[in-house]
Amino acid sequence: MVSLLRNQKVRNALLQVLYVGSIAAMVLAGIVIARRNLADQGITSGFDFLFKSTGWDVNFSLLPATANDPYWWYFLIGIINTLFLGSVGLILATIVGTIVGLARTSSNDLARLLGRTYVDIFRNIPLILQVFFWYAIITHLPTPRSAHEAWGFLLTSRGLYIPFPNVGSAAFAAATVAAANAALPTFGNGM
Repeated sequence: MVSLLRNQKVRNALLQVLYVGSIAAMVLAGIVIARRNLADQGITSGFDFLFKSTGWDVNFSLLPATANDPYWWYFLIGIINTLFLGSVGLILATIVGTIVGLARTSSNDLARLLGRTYVDIFRNIPLILQVFFWYAIITHLPTPRSAHEAWGFLLTSRGLYIPFPNVGSAAFAAATVAAANAALPTFGNGM
């Protein structure tokens, strides 16, 4: 036994086993203590909550949601919403990046200046700081009763309202077709 302890490889292996074993013992002790404390306080653990009703609504959802839906459905809604908003963000970021890149390489001095100014303002500012800035701007916009108005557009703390005809979709489609037909040139027989 003493000859084994003199071997460097055996000592290193024993130290590693002792180290990993002590970490495993601490984790196991923590789990046992946590389970006992939860049981003493009458708190249940596990995934049974996933099938209980949430009791609250979600503001934006691509899937139908009510306050009576279970938590697992809301987790699924959260994943779908995250993928959707991530896709929209990717598309918008690509469009903005392309426009700014084209402006930076343009032969027009004003376009180059605007592109450079955009990059200099937004580069190296952490995204979370930009989110807080835009959140502060949006929350300090006026209420709908005292909205800023320009050319029929309204800017409020609830969003940007764009004027649109208040007609049914079928009537709007018919009016669009009629306007397109009126705009087409008519060709006569020329006699």
